[in-house]
Amino acid sequence: MNSSALPRTRVHRNLTLGLLVVLLGWSIGSLSGNDLETARTAVILGILLIVSLPLFWMIARSDPDGGALLALLFAAFAVKLGAVYFRLHFALLADAYAYDFYGREIAAALEVGRWHEAAGYQRTALIRLLTGLLYTITGPAFYGASVLWGWLGLLGMMFYYKAFSTAFPNGDRRLYMLLILFYPSLQLWTSSLGKDAIVALFLGLGAYGTARIQRRIEFVGLLCFGLGIGGALLIRPHIGAALAVALSFSMFIRPIRAGLLSPVIRIVGLALFVGIAVLAVRSAASFVQLEGLSEEQIVGFIESRRTAGAGDAGSFEAVNPLTPAGAVMIIPTILLRPFPWEAQSALAFIAAAEGVVLIALMFARRRSIISALLAAPRNSNVLWIVVYLTEFVFLFSAVSNFGILVRQRAQFLPFLFMLIAYLPGGVVQRPFRAMHSSGAQS
Repeated sequence: MNSSALPRTRVHRNLTLGLLVVLLGWSIGSLSGNDLETARTAVILGILLIVSLPLFWMIARSDPDGGALLALLFAAFAVKLGAVYFRLHFALLADAYAYDFYGREIAAALEVGRWHEAAGYQRTALIRLLTGLLYTITGPAFYGASVLWGWLGLLGMMFYYKAFSTAFPNGDRRLYMLLILFYPSLQLWTSSLGKDAIVALFLGLGAYGTARIQRRIEFVGLLCFGLGIGGALLIRPHIGAALAVALSFSMFIRPIRAGLLSPVIRIVGLALFVGIAVLAVRSAASFVQLEGLSEEQIVGFIESRRTAGAGDAGSFEAVNPLTPAGAVMIIPTILLRPFPWEAQSALAFIAAAEGVVLIALMFARRRSIISALLAAPRNSNVLWIVVYLTEFVFLFSAVSNFGILVRQRAQFLPFLFMLIAYLPGGVVQRPFRAMHSSGAQS
């Protein structure tokens, strides 16, 4: 395919999808009874469309499936606006109203040259500050901010796709494209003012940087990785640290072709990335108030988190991954719960149904998953994904609330989907045979 010139029919289809985005955007703006906020939302949406047209086109031009990617990016933008509407209509906003309140307060303070005490550079305070900075420019616009945050979440999904296509050029790109752009959980939980969309952006950027570093140590890859890890550490430090540790593990088997200098480069590179991982872990530990990094302190911390929130709505008895029964149940818990018989509301039942779909997808693509796992000891791209997923499962074994678990799963699924799409579509080879051909994937 000549990626520099898309067929006219596809261009027309993309323009139609763009018009659909505009119509959906105006419908979201009409949710507000305040005409000024409606106008602000329309302006924000218009700016995002103007930015998206060249950005999506540029990304699509460099992709072998550029026509499909361009069309699906615009379609995903339209669906994203629908997800924003859904969350606003059903009040699935978590802390969004609080961010909006503090954003208005911070904007008012900044306009008179005063620093508001609710603003800061870490975690919740950082999201408040970003909201306040936006309102300083646009004026208070809760719906517009939700649209902007949803768009940032979409950019995160786009970076995830770029990470996958860079790491696994022979994988099932179209399957991954569909999963990362339209999977309900990823669309829904990254479509509101809050942490989830921003973390998705930083994690996607970090994953893309990691994939580029695996191919070649270069400035762009290091920059993307640094920005992604740094941003994730500021908002959810344990997630940023997990990705940094995963990269440092994979550097042990990453091939280096530099002749006689290969051993020197490997030692220096290992020292650099292990140092980054250590700093990230220590930073994460200080953020979550973990007193130390010994085995007893980490286990004690997770045990204390496991009992927190008991009795809240949607709470359940968390499994203990350090026991035989817990080790068996922890992966189904992270991936699938609430089970259908545990659902006590319509939304919980939807989440349970999504878990059933996921397990069916994993069964249908079991050869791909098995092949990827078998290739992990020799393929650095697979190894860092497997290490990250393992860390995530251990960290979130402490979660004992279905609502939190379903939301946090959005940080797990993009990496799982990489294993699901590892093999090209239609591959029927045996997993062990696929392992021997995995060199082409690195």
